[in-house]
Amino acid sequence: MERLLRPFADRVVTSPHAIFGGPMARFLGLVAVCRGDVEAASADLERARAIARGMNARLVLETLDRDEERLGAVAPAPASAPAPAPAVLRREGDVWLLRYEGRMVRLRDGKGIRYLAALLASPGDEIHALDLVRLETRTTGSVLAAGDAGPVLDAEAKTAYRRRVAELREELEEAERFNDPERAAALREEMEAIASELSGAVGLGGRDRRAASEAERARINVTRAIRSTLKRISDHDEPLGLELTATVRTGNFCAHEPDARHPVRWKVEQS
Repeated sequence: MERLLRPFADRVVTSPHAIFGGPMARFLGLVAVCRGDVEAASADLERARAIARGMNARLVLETLDRDEERLGAVAPAPASAPAPAPAVLRREGDVWLLRYEGRMVRLRDGKGIRYLAALLASPGDEIHALDLVRLETRTTGSVLAAGDAGPVLDAEAKTAYRRRVAELREELEEAERFNDPERAAALREEMEAIASELSGAVGLGGRDRRAASEAERARINVTRAIRSTLKRISDHDEPLGLELTATVRTGNFCAHEPDARHPVRWKVEQS
């Protein structure tokens, strides 16, 4: 029976009467407990916890706490339990390596992954979106900004943006020819950001829009970049994507807030 249910480990259990039973991974973990396989049980319960955190299913998380307490009662106590190895986010040239629970994901460099690195390096600290932009661009200054700074983009900037879009299209075609999905995703991310800037700069009849506050633009762009990066991570490693989505908060102030019941310690290394 367990063999038949294993392919559905990442799904949730519901009855025909709409009774919510939680992640299938939890039930697989309980089966592993019954047969005395503590290692498999722990892995399945942790998988269930990541899914529950992503759904914000607090009652399920409380149930998993009790399950793990029972698991601890039957597990042989090691003579000296080593501290869990930290998760790692390391930049390697134009690529970032994420190592989590023995698995690895590699992503091409981009704004979103740089913002994420800054948050993971300072768990619990709130960082203003404008400060994240300035960290990423190596600029400094106050987070305060004027409400109206004139036209969003001048004619020279709009021309430069359109020229860059043309270059990105050529690079995207090349990435797709060489079957390089990571590079293609990063190029699309940059194209979407430029398209957003251009659409926000020009109103009806081609008239220039007045600029919103610098802080508001930073909030929108940082949120979009981080969410796009988290989606790319989830596409490669769903449990890691769920872990980060549940613990990374975006908005005017962004933060990485580890789950107090299961904190993940990130080691961030930048060259």
